[in-house]
Amino acid sequence: MLRSRFDRTKTGLAGLWVAVAISGCANVGQQGASADNAAASAQAAAAAAQASDAATQAQQAASDAVTTRTVTTTKTIHYRVKRGDTLARIAQKNNCSVKDLLAWNRMNASAHVKKGQVLRIVTQQTVTTTVDANGNPVAARAPASSADSRAMAAQTRRAAKSVALAWPAQGVVVEPFQAGETRGIEIAGNAGDPVRAAADGKVMYAGTGLNEYGSLIIVQHNKDFLTAYSHNRKLLVKTGDIVHQGQQIAEMGNENNTRVSVLFELRHDGMPIDPMPYLPQGRG
Repeated sequence: MLRSRFDRTKTGLAGLWVAVAISGCANVGQQGASADNAAASAQAAAAAAQASDAATQAQQAASDAVTTRTVTTTKTIHYRVKRGDTLARIAQKNNCSVKDLLAWNRMNASAHVKKGQVLRIVTQQTVTTTVDANGNPVAARAPASSADSRAMAAQTRRAAKSVALAWPAQGVVVEPFQAGETRGIEIAGNAGDPVRAAADGKVMYAGTGLNEYGSLIIVQHNKDFLTAYSHNRKLLVKTGDIVHQGQQIAEMGNENNTRVSVLFELRHDGMPIDPMPYLPQGRG
């Protein structure tokens, strides 16, 4: 059922691009028919030049108003000790030091951990956000060059046996993947947290047309693999955009969901699969 909805979405998008292409051809024909009217052409050229100048000035003003803001947040997660765990092994898994583990849990240097014991782990996340003059986040992306677009078009048509992913968000995985029961993993966070592209690709869909997903982005990485990011508060990319791994594409939210999180899906040939084996163990 879910696969068919994705298929319908892609078919609808393809139809949209065909309609745009046909419209463009019709416009070319109309321009050719009116080419003998020199005065109208001159007026149109002057108006276009004025519009271009105005657009350039507006773009420059917007660029001058854009600034960056860096915010560091602290999060505490809880780790339940498993059989065979040691302080050193737990520290390695969570990208921290044994000294930090001891301090966070008020343990002395000779302490040992036991199976089932719960440890506090404190993480810091530094996020740099691009904001406009009013302090509103803006998408920090440059228009894709024609060469970049051609390369991505070739990549999305290329068959691939795998894909290397980066974490799309910081936070705790509160819902793991379960084949036949869930579509992906759910990563909890705070409203407005950045949601990032897990790999280079092309945005095949960005919108709210699939109700159960809320505000959804679908990125095609190659012929066989795509990722989806659901329940966003705000989308920062649009259909057709080229995105790169680590680029912010949305703000985390709770659209059509009971908690603030991103539902992250990895699909192979349209079918949902567990993304965990494709993600790095540490959080970058």
